[in-house]
Amino acid sequence: MTDPYRLTTASGTYATPSVDPNAETIGKPLPAGEPLPVVTRSRVARTLLWMVLVISVVGNMVASYTASTPLHLASGAVTALCLTGLVVQGLRGRR
Repeated sequence: MTDPYRLTTASGTYATPSVDPNAETIGKPLPAGEPLPVVTRSRVARTLLWMVLVISVVGNMVASYTASTPLHLASGAVTALCLTGLVVQGLRGRR
């Protein structure tokens, strides 16, 4: 049975870089024959978008209480851009 959460390359195959014998996965050493998962650019972008989204939402909440209009508008714009980026990535991923 294949693991649906395992990261693979764009072609669907696993990467085969050299394996560090001291590397650990979930508290266990990585087996010597086990290929390392490949992290794609889209996954990195999605992670960064989520991080910036959370930071901008918190900044927006703080600005709402401190009545700082320029900061409130800027963090709201960043929030909207992050949401747009996440929606675009989600729609592209369906193709």
